[in-house]
Amino acid sequence: MNPRRIYIDTSVLGGCFDVEFAPWSNGLMRDFRAGRLVPVLSDVTAAEVGSAPERVRDLHQQILALAGTVLPVTSEVLGLVAKYETKEILAARFGRTCSTLRRRRMMS
Repeated sequence: MNPRRIYIDTSVLGGCFDVEFAPWSNGLMRDFRAGRLVPVLSDVTAAEVGSAPERVRDLHQQILALAGTVLPVTSEVLGLVAKYETKEILAARFGRTCSTLRRRRMMS
């Protein structure tokens, strides 16, 4: 049986260094390293982790090496984000991340 794929975001990575969440986040990282689970990351995670503390960025790089998939930001994703923004569903911090992703996508 193939290992289960688990999407993780920056809150899981940062949780490794937070007393409240460390037991669960670090347990998940152990499962990834042991091959019991496969991490799935995204371009969104990469954009968010860019402003995170160095140890979170380092962990992201380690887990990225184990990742089965990195989900891209597509025009479909950006369209959905635009609808969410119009309806004011997303918090302001997500809007900043999405703006960064739009700029990166236009430059590529």
